[in-house]
Amino acid sequence: VMLLEFAATPGSLQKCFLKTKQNFIQESLKRVEAIKKKERENEKLEARKLRGKSENLRSRQKKSGLLSGKNGTLANQLKKVGEVKVSSPEDRKSGEIEMYQRTARLYNQLAEVKIKKEEKTRQETYAKNREKAKEFQKVMV
Repeated sequence: VMLLEFAATPGSLQKCFLKTKQNFIQESLKRVEAIKKKERENEKLEARKLRGKSENLRSRQKKSGLLSGKNGTLANQLKKVGEVKVSSPEDRKSGEIEMYQRTARLYNQLAEVKIKKEEKTRQETYAKNREKAKEFQKVMV
């Protein structure tokens, strides 16, 4: 909430406006700096947590024998994990089907498509009613 103070000070309205504008800009910059400072602090805390977790992981791996004198073997093992992704034809087919279903669902949620479908069903019901009216007229004659 911004409090506007109007005091009987000599000067033009333009000067008063510029002064309040400058104050507003300064306050905004202070808020932005405070937000950035909080973000940096949070990043530092997260980095410390990750560093602590990685140290715990290394100590556990040393105990289990995964790290032999260098970090190279661990890096090679980690690279091997992410290299190959084997997917069967059934997996690809199901993924493709899900993709088409998702696309169709999103398409049907569009306002334009809903309006178009409503118009189409309305036209179909009008046509059915006209046919029924013709049949009724034939029966009456």
